[in-house]
Amino acid sequence: AGLVNYYRAGDSLAGHVDDAEADLSKPIVSISLGCPAVFLLGGRTRDTAPTAVLLRSGDAVVLAGESRRCYHGLPRVFTRGEGMVDAAGEVLAAPPELCDPAVWTDQPDVARYVAGGRVNISIRDID
Repeated sequence: AGLVNYYRAGDSLAGHVDDAEADLSKPIVSISLGCPAVFLLGGRTRDTAPTAVLLRSGDAVVLAGESRRCYHGLPRVFTRGEGMVDAAGEVLAAPPELCDPAVWTDQPDVARYVAGGRVNISIRDID
């Protein structure tokens, strides 16, 4: 099964465990496109302090084994208009090939829309 989530600046996904599937031994594969976001991966309880990872467009996360049963969430999405930078001084934003109207000359509105958010596709086996 697939699940598509769209996040804009200011959106978040609270910490949760994906445990609705009958067989939690099967992994979840998650692919991100668009604006960068902070992904938090905690432990089996909310008492475990989470580890933060900056996900950029094209990054994938696999929750398998122990991590499949851990709390995770997405507290922050970054768009170019915020002017936030990473440790190397690069502006946190969707890549130009996805969000530059000059690249998407036939669909500039699509590029502007992508510049303001991120798409996450999660794939899992629900049988």
